[in-house]
Amino acid sequence: MPAHSPTLDQEDASATQAATLSSLYSFLALTMRYPELAFCNDQLFDTAESILESLDWREELTEFRRWRAQTPNHLDDLRTEYTGLFITAAPRATIPPYASVYLDGDGTLYGRTTERTRDFYRERGYDLADETEPADHIRFELDFLAALAGEAKFDDEELFLQTLFRPWFERFQEKSMKEARHPFYKVSIQLIDFFTKEEQ
Repeated sequence: MPAHSPTLDQEDASATQAATLSSLYSFLALTMRYPELAFCNDQLFDTAESILESLDWREELTEFRRWRAQTPNHLDDLRTEYTGLFITAAPRATIPPYASVYLDGDGTLYGRTTERTRDFYRERGYDLADETEPADHIRFELDFLAALAGEAKFDDEELFLQTLFRPWFERFQEKSMKEARHPFYKVSIQLIDFFTKEEQ
């Protein structure tokens, strides 16, 4: 039987890596969307658990499973928490999930960073199908990374992470980990940090 061509094996491995990474980014993007019945379900939670298991994050997994077991309505619970964390949070401060708030220096939306992010998308042949949020919302950035990874555009992915994602996400994460008490969002933000840092 002829030996496998090393080139084909490498291509297969690269394609598998691309598909896995793309799926991970897509999953992480879902966790940062406003919770909807269409995706906020057992499949999403099972995926979170299996990722935590594969990383051997036992404490986080235990806390996550406890939340699932003890919460009668996961969707309502997550909607309340999402609103409190990212939309309106009196008496706490909200944690805006937009890059421009952290990078443009004036704390406002639709700033220079929003334009730079949109330009980066367009230069790579992508655009927003959903204009309800600014281009630099974390879920769009993660969806974009999923698209780049899915096409094995690893150089663009790394450039985006280093120049437009990690510089603001680190501040967002620091703030989130102080405010987020909910196992779902604590885990989501820790996983985003882990997988975007790993790619650098």
